[in-house]
Amino acid sequence: MKGHIQLIIILTVFLIAVPFIALLADRHSAEPASGEAQDSVLMLFGDSTEPKAIPMREYIIGAVAAQMPAEFGEEALKAQAVLAHTYALRRRAEEQLSPTPGLHGADFSDDSTYYNAYFTDEQLRTLYGKKTDEAKAKLSAAADYALTRTLTFEGKPIIAAFHAVSCGKTESALSAWGENIPYLTGVDSSEDLKSEVCESVFTVSSEKLFPALTAAFPDAKIDKSELSVKVTERTEAGCAATVELCGRSYVTGTAFAEAAGLPSACFEVTEKDGAYVFKCKGRGHLVGLSQYGAEAMSKAGKSCEEILARYFPNAKLISEGETR
Repeated sequence: MKGHIQLIIILTVFLIAVPFIALLADRHSAEPASGEAQDSVLMLFGDSTEPKAIPMREYIIGAVAAQMPAEFGEEALKAQAVLAHTYALRRRAEEQLSPTPGLHGADFSDDSTYYNAYFTDEQLRTLYGKKTDEAKAKLSAAADYALTRTLTFEGKPIIAAFHAVSCGKTESALSAWGENIPYLTGVDSSEDLKSEVCESVFTVSSEKLFPALTAAFPDAKIDKSELSVKVTERTEAGCAATVELCGRSYVTGTAFAEAAGLPSACFEVTEKDGAYVFKCKGRGHLVGLSQYGAEAMSKAGKSCEEILARYFPNAKLISEGETR
């Protein structure tokens, strides 16, 4: 279980830090490529400028390995694998339409600051050690399922958003990012509230919070002598939508959470003895699939199809050869 939590914490940092543009990428039509190109993706590793072709199955295995504990249930892993496949197809289509100069022809890189995380076999073995073969078998089964399936909206691969655990309800893309996306709406995920990683408490001294906020919000009128933090508006899911600083400057809850190093924008704040106590729920941007919610559904006997249908209403899971 400790390994689960460590991986989720790593994933949370990635999901909070990745800019919204990295998730949305190009807003043009993203039709998946056809033919042999669909069997592999092009990746950049490290400082290389030469893209490397990775078989799609291998990519899905490495992506799921980096994004979800292999100990999770079969159906949860399959759902994550479908998202990995969908993400790869969408990214490739977008790069074909509007290439990113820094990618040198690749579909994405292994830089998780901008693209979804991916583990090589070596990294997988470092993570799982003696349990690598067992983990690889589960990841491979999930990849085999996902290899012929894509989650779509209006015939195109969706923005395959996911996060570690919600605050009991997922956030809509409209509330979190300011863009109305029909399949990224807030949905019930109350099972998450029972997760051991859902709730957390962070105490941040004013001595640490002040420089963090001034660095993140240089145009805000933040005075150390009268520093105060107040949530003035919340989203439907309960996340901080607007945060008031020093009684006069206003920032978004997402931006504040990132600046303060909080796991999500769903928090309550109190001041005590010159420090700020943040009671938080959820980890990540809270949009799309909740991984712990998917795991709870998997344990309850729900299928991958049911998991994806809950977290991506209005999206359609299509199989290879199916009419879009």
